[in-house]
Amino acid sequence: MAATPVPRPGPGQVPDDHGRKALAAFLRSRRERADPAGTGLPPGGRRRTPGLRREEVSLLSGVSLTWYTWLEQGRDIHVSPQILLALARALQLDEVERAHLFRLAGLPVPQPAERSMEVPDAVRTFLDTLMPNPAFVIDRCFDILAWNPAQERILGPALLDRPRRELNSAWMLFRVPQIRALMPEWDSEARWMAGLLRQQAAYELDNPRLSELVAELIDTSPYFAQAWETHDVVEFRSSVRRYRHPEVGDLEVSYVRLALEEAPRLSLICHFAEPGSDSEERLRKLVTPGV
Repeated sequence: MAATPVPRPGPGQVPDDHGRKALAAFLRSRRERADPAGTGLPPGGRRRTPGLRREEVSLLSGVSLTWYTWLEQGRDIHVSPQILLALARALQLDEVERAHLFRLAGLPVPQPAERSMEVPDAVRTFLDTLMPNPAFVIDRCFDILAWNPAQERILGPALLDRPRRELNSAWMLFRVPQIRALMPEWDSEARWMAGLLRQQAAYELDNPRLSELVAELIDTSPYFAQAWETHDVVEFRSSVRRYRHPEVGDLEVSYVRLALEEAPRLSLICHFAEPGSDSEERLRKLVTPGV
């Protein structure tokens, strides 16, 4: 039988009056929408109104009936993350609704332990619309998950035809000689990447993928090992990158990093040449030969 806590202030923040009313209305709307058949509750005969009764939400969540009633009444009470998570499960909230529930309560939105690394179809299509500008998608460990034909032309198809674990911006920068040959300012790029990894590591302390990547680079790249030991940290800033491409010569491109709202753990990196510049002409020649 579900535990029934005594109503009392718990850890958490107290929303303002507007927030409490919005939270109360949202809870009522989700309770009235919830499907009793999907909860495992025993059949309760005919219902005068759709959805769950307050008593049933209390039973399913382990939150006392009085406490839950106070929330639906918009009372001036504390609410903890644990209570909100229990209510989200009982009310069958999806991820977007659960996040909305936490925001209404004035609490940080909890992130799931695992999040799909699939690149949304619309983002893949968007990559192609960026042609002839090279662009690719990375995750928080700098693994490359998708790219457009222009990016493939810059690096060369062979460089992207490698095992999944090697398709990583940092791994390729430090481990692939062809990448180093493409970048006349490789030393500064390498120091910058090591600083980015060091800064990102603070956000990914429990991520085995980042730990594995750093350990391998320390073991296989003396340059990276030395840069890592400096403990220098940098944040991503839009800047300029230079390539010395064997087919078209020198290219100077700016690059930006775009957050993907529907996939928060992913980012899109896009390179572009200054309009009307020699680099723009060379980039178009490289990406669309014969045009």
